[in-house]
Amino acid sequence: MRRDTQVKLLRRFFEARQARTTDMAERLYRNPAAMYTDPIRFAAEWERLFRPGPLVVGLSADLPEVGEYVTTEAGGVPLLLVRGEDGAARAFLNACRHRGGRVADGRGRPGRAFTCPYHAWCYDLHGRLVGQPLAQDAFDELDPDATGLIPLPLAERFGLLLVRPAGGPPIDAESELAGLGPELGEFGFEDHRFFTEVSAGFDMNWKLGIDTFLEAYHIFSLHRATIAGDFLSTPSLHEAFGPHGRLVAFRRSVLDLAEVDEGGWSLREHASIVYRLWPNAILNLTAAGHCELWEFHPEAGSGDRTRVSVKFYTPGEVGSDKARDFWNRNVEYTTGVVFVEDFAQQETIHANLRSGLLPELIYGRNEPGLIHFHKSLAAALA
Repeated sequence: MRRDTQVKLLRRFFEARQARTTDMAERLYRNPAAMYTDPIRFAAEWERLFRPGPLVVGLSADLPEVGEYVTTEAGGVPLLLVRGEDGAARAFLNACRHRGGRVADGRGRPGRAFTCPYHAWCYDLHGRLVGQPLAQDAFDELDPDATGLIPLPLAERFGLLLVRPAGGPPIDAESELAGLGPELGEFGFEDHRFFTEVSAGFDMNWKLGIDTFLEAYHIFSLHRATIAGDFLSTPSLHEAFGPHGRLVAFRRSVLDLAEVDEGGWSLREHASIVYRLWPNAILNLTAAGHCELWEFHPEAGSGDRTRVSVKFYTPGEVGSDKARDFWNRNVEYTTGVVFVEDFAQQETIHANLRSGLLPELIYGRNEPGLIHFHKSLAAALA
């Protein structure tokens, strides 16, 4: 993030704190319970947001070198992401053209080809069919050039990997990111390295998982035994970028900057910078120096169950056991707070919404990130 942007955000923080306020929306917002529980609404979200995308499915750090691959799933589509011999990142349907088996799992390097475990059909790093062992003339009617892995639109820009899971036109990342791209690009995600991934399923609507990242108001209460000792509930700062948003939640250490000349100000070490990337991802840049990519995917074609995946990336290679232990402790602490405190809370909220007796959720003016997200959803599905 540019230094002038950091200074402006810190100035806004101190101005709001002096005025005993925080960033405010124009009006509070009443969100009907049906926005979380109505299957018709969920079907519209699935068909108009998740399937066509584009969705953020990783960072450039997931494919640091030629030949690196990673598998994932988005919009109900199994994906294979790979960096080809030309250095370009590509996305394919992770399905062999013979009998539909997945040609790769996890992440790593396949050598020069992916081999389906079912009948050993082989595909090169660009998705071309290059081998059908023991087949002889059994498939001589097929055109090998038309029987490669099915490509899907992928854009790599500003350190992000964006994919259209169900196919479609090319992705214009600059336009899709609505002016946020250059700011994201300043963090140098291509120089980060994947550390680990943690996934779990929760009985909550996917939007409830995102909601927990969109305001700091709950920190003093829900997290009183954990992060409330380190983070302030107010002020927090929100800014919209098209359908995306940026929330800055501040550590208590930021108060020490009041005695420091602006020339010595730095934001990252005193805050969590939380980017909500439309429609279903959260990119959290932490004071510890790592970044987290949170993805929220509905499970089993239902709005009542969500698969949450969080990938942790370190600022460069982890070179020592001491460093690995440090990052492992960060992973354990983060998932302990978010999975055990935040998402457990969201599961109870979802159960209450499903009761049919709670008519709405109310977002206060001090929760502008929530309001912007749900207004953006309403506009996209109108």
